[in-house]
Amino acid sequence: MRLAKLRIYFYIILIFAMFTCTQTRADSLSGREYQLKAAFIYNFMMFIDWPKEKMPADGQPIIIGVMGENPFENAFEPIKSKQVKEKNIAVKYFAGLEDIKKSSPEKMNSEIEEIRKCHLLFICSSEKPVLQEIINLVNGYNILTVGDMDGFLESGGGVINFVVEDDKICFEINAIAALQSKLEIRSQLLRLAKKVIEEKQSQGYKKDVYEYNAKHDN
Repeated sequence: MRLAKLRIYFYIILIFAMFTCTQTRADSLSGREYQLKAAFIYNFMMFIDWPKEKMPADGQPIIIGVMGENPFENAFEPIKSKQVKEKNIAVKYFAGLEDIKKSSPEKMNSEIEEIRKCHLLFICSSEKPVLQEIINLVNGYNILTVGDMDGFLESGGGVINFVVEDDKICFEINAIAALQSKLEIRSQLLRLAKKVIEEKQSQGYKKDVYEYNAKHDN
């Protein structure tokens, strides 16, 4: 059983290695970008452990939420037939925060509660002006927040951020934000990140924040 699990992990890591920071032609990246990001998101969830109380009951799905102007189109369709941690996957799409706030108080509160039920929330770049407000809304609900915008990790609540450099799709991780959300990120995923922000215990037992390239950290 243990050997079978190791083989599965090896297979998933191999898939990540194929996707992570892989060269993609500039003229084809825009068309494939969010298909690749959807595949990343599915694989992210393999390496994340949520608190027991956050995990869905039997028969209930793990929820991926997309908030804002949806750039994925139908990119999540192949994922809906898969499972994560022996749970089915549901993908829900939410309007941007400003539009949600324009609805009636009852509808607004209901929508916010649905967002808080998500296990992973992709915050679209259209929400950058209200990013901190969204982070505050989901704070304390054990949600893996994912984005692809400048300053996402530095917002204090963004956990994983996509970056495109030289036509390559990579990702960065804020391990401090993950810890605050009571999410455990497995070392296999941390090693594949382009950059990780985490806390390091200094010699004087004073915590300081540092950044490193996890792929080259031994």
